[in-house]
Amino acid sequence: MMEASRQYKSRWGRARFGGGPALLIGLSVGCGVLLSAGLGALFGLLVAQERPVLVGLLFGVMTLPATCGVFWAFFVDRKTLQGATEDPEASIESHWYDRAASAAFTDLLLVCGIGATIFSLTRLTANVGLVLAGVIVVAMADFAVRYWSIKKAEG
Repeated sequence: MMEASRQYKSRWGRARFGGGPALLIGLSVGCGVLLSAGLGALFGLLVAQERPVLVGLLFGVMTLPATCGVFWAFFVDRKTLQGATEDPEASIESHWYDRAASAAFTDLLLVCGIGATIFSLTRLTANVGLVLAGVIVVAMADFAVRYWSIKKAEG
């Protein structure tokens, strides 16, 4: 039985519901194209004020790789992928991720609390979008530094 599962492993894997890599890729791309076209049309109609067709087309093209990837990840059977980790939740990288995310969240609570206090006491005003973007950048950078330092210390 172990031999049979090894021969079916490929770089792209196989679909969970049967079929080879060609079916998996075709279905993923087809579904991705449909979803991207729908998102592009919706974005063009609801958001774009000038040239909605062009804006919708560009948005659809920009989202196409992500939507295809999401559908591929949804359809693929992980057991048929070459080099896939058997139990990714128990891997050391998962442990590093959990520790870094937990610590970054704690830091984010601290930064947001201090920021809220400063903004409240000084009556500063700022663009909410820029403040939230700054919070996201701080959170991403904090996570990246923590993950790297945990990996360096334990790996």
